[in-house]
Amino acid sequence: MKKILVVLLVLVMASTMVFAAGAKEAPKAEIDLQSASWDQIVEAAKAEGQVTFYAWYFPDYFKEAAADFEAKYGIKVNLIIGDQTANFNKAISEKDSKVGTIDVMIVGGQWVKNTMDLDLFYGPIKDIIPDADKLAPSLWKVQEGVMTNGYLAPFHRNQTGILYDPQRVSNPPQTWAELEAWIDANPKKFGFNDPSKGGSGQSFVHTMIKETTGGLEKYVGDSEVVPSKVANWDKAWDWAYSRKDKLTFTVSNNDSIIRLNDGEIAMTFGWDDNVKDMMNKGNLFSRAKMYIPTMGAAGGGDTMGVLKNSPHKAAALVFIAHITSKEQQQKKYEMLGAYPARTDIALSGTLLTEADREANALAWFPAPYKTLMIAEFVKNVLMK
Repeated sequence: MKKILVVLLVLVMASTMVFAAGAKEAPKAEIDLQSASWDQIVEAAKAEGQVTFYAWYFPDYFKEAAADFEAKYGIKVNLIIGDQTANFNKAISEKDSKVGTIDVMIVGGQWVKNTMDLDLFYGPIKDIIPDADKLAPSLWKVQEGVMTNGYLAPFHRNQTGILYDPQRVSNPPQTWAELEAWIDANPKKFGFNDPSKGGSGQSFVHTMIKETTGGLEKYVGDSEVVPSKVANWDKAWDWAYSRKDKLTFTVSNNDSIIRLNDGEIAMTFGWDDNVKDMMNKGNLFSRAKMYIPTMGAAGGGDTMGVLKNSPHKAAALVFIAHITSKEQQQKKYEMLGAYPARTDIALSGTLLTEADREANALAWFPAPYKTLMIAEFVKNVLMK
């Protein structure tokens, strides 16, 4: 009888332990992030306890921003600074998994179209993030010519323009005709990078297509290349090829800046944040000037998105809100000279003014055209 009682007691204890363990491991009920208050989302984020963020640049800033986030919310940040292509390939490889390993990531370049086409992101998040109306309005809607409709939060703006040495260029060109005349009069002193090796070169070729083939308006909204719309791009390639002996082709964004600093060239296209960074590091003389010509130069920015299969969506949203806060946007600018996505921050000492951007910045045409542009320029100009 004692043996039976002992066995029963053991069974009862075991079943109690199993029940308790099962209750402990039961998934927490998720809140509706679209209807929850921000305070509720923050509490849910704290309960999730961690967030995994993937980026490919600004490592020093993101380390500090992650530490600030952890101190403020008590939520651990798993910061992954990896190769851009590897980051996106990982996200794409996990898209059919119920639960992925990435919560939030930077989105930019040609990956905007790829990831939006694959429906990778949770959203829309524009009506969830605090102060969303203070983030670049156009970047909430369209990025790299792709309609994103509030799924991707602007966190960084960048802009290309003409960078020059004022000791060698007294009257920098504003129009395409003026640029042509300057190049003809100063052979090999204007340079830009191979567009397959960097965005500043892509911007120059983008403006070249605008000016030589009839503008950019016809491409707006296209999700694929329309052959009839690019039938006259040979005019752009002919323009560049006919001046091949008067142009200097560089191998990267940085290479263009270094050649300007060394005196090989006097004028180039550059990214404002890249130029500022090179100045800060002593790789470009401080007298360099930059502007957006009236003929226009491409600009845009990068965004952050919450993965649809993120295991910590609330924490991901709070992390985005943290990075886009006024305090963090100001800090990013002070550390890197990187132009904030917020429009309510008064800045001084910038290479380009807000007025420059509003008047002359061009939106990129859709990503499929950019991909074709790069391939066709290399084939018809560089390899010819």
